[in-house]
Amino acid sequence: MGIRKAVHEDLERVMEIKEKVVPLMVGAGNTQWSEAYPNQNRFSRDVEAGSLYVYEEDGALDGFVVVDDDHPEQYDRIDWEVPRTESKAMHRMAVDPSRQGRGIARKMMAAVEAQLEAEGIRAIHTDTSLENERMQKQFEKNGYTFKGKLHLDDNDDDWYVAYEKVFGNRY
Repeated sequence: MGIRKAVHEDLERVMEIKEKVVPLMVGAGNTQWSEAYPNQNRFSRDVEAGSLYVYEEDGALDGFVVVDDDHPEQYDRIDWEVPRTESKAMHRMAVDPSRQGRGIARKMMAAVEAQLEAEGIRAIHTDTSLENERMQKQFEKNGYTFKGKLHLDDNDDDWYVAYEKVFGNRY
């Protein structure tokens, strides 16, 4: 029970979860993910990099998240409290819709945060589509601070919102 680094054998279940959440995201007006993104090759590269984590509870793989050093260049325009050299970036997080509403996202985020803090990492930087109100609420419920809006691609109508969570008070 809890998080662990994903292995290639987890990818079928990761893709199954992704395929379940995409229609819900699109139905809510959020086109951040699609059938094409993220794809199995993207997740496979995440496994190989050791950055894809899965969350298991009651013997089931219920969710996943990527945590890495891949801070998009556009993050340089955000006024972070903690610099990228002392933080990690969080991407591609999802919980199986049939298991949502049970606090799994909160538990998954807390487990990642505890692990990073134990490793001496000071913060997490993350972003989500402006239309992804559910994820924004999840960040805010879990102590993440809104840091600003940014573009992550060439589409000037495609806005993202950035969040940061600084760990502890020991710094």
